[in-house]
Amino acid sequence: MKISKKITIAALAMAASLYLPSCTYKNVDYSTRTVTTHGTGSVEVEADNATIEMSVLTRGQNVAEASAENAKIMTDVQKAVMSLGISKDDVTTENYSVYQETNYIDGKQVPGDYRVSNKIKIHIKKVELVSNVIDSALQAGANQLSSLNYGISDNALATKQARTIAVQQAQEAAQLIAGTSGAKLGKVLRIEELQNMDNRRNVVMMAKYASDASFETAATPIQSGKSTVTVSVDAIFELK
Repeated sequence: MKISKKITIAALAMAASLYLPSCTYKNVDYSTRTVTTHGTGSVEVEADNATIEMSVLTRGQNVAEASAENAKIMTDVQKAVMSLGISKDDVTTENYSVYQETNYIDGKQVPGDYRVSNKIKIHIKKVELVSNVIDSALQAGANQLSSLNYGISDNALATKQARTIAVQQAQEAAQLIAGTSGAKLGKVLRIEELQNMDNRRNVVMMAKYASDASFETAATPIQSGKSTVTVSVDAIFELK
């Protein structure tokens, strides 16, 4: 039994030695050294168009009457807007909803008034008309202005400029890192653009009502400001 045990141990040792050569350590190749940098370029452009979202809200105990009133007011609003030169194709319905409110009296659920909402989006191609469009729509009966977005119609040149700035920034960062570490910057191996065109400026406003005392005497002051086009890049450069 002792001899057999020794033979078995020897056999296992031999078998293990046969498999050991297959477990090799792979050296990491550091012959190609690289540096990865990021660059961002932003260019401001004067806005030349705008998009407004406005709504007509009506309510009543009778759903048919509330809907009919809403339709009449919205028709007046659209006519007022288009009288300023806004194309019919630039006025679109964004949302239309009808629901019944619920009240709680003495712990009991009691049906309330019906609420009708019709939201439209108005695209204004001449930015100088924004103030007039808002005032005319509110005077015609619109009672909610949910958003005002400014944008630019042609951002090709701004995008090109932003892209150039982003690439230059990434290259300058790589040059600084290479020089600081005692290396020289080589050719670019890879560059990826992460385009983010923020060419809209959002302005959220409170609704004005025709019953306001100052509504008839003062126009809504609107300043379009500038929109921004932003381009980002990730770049990999070779180090020598």
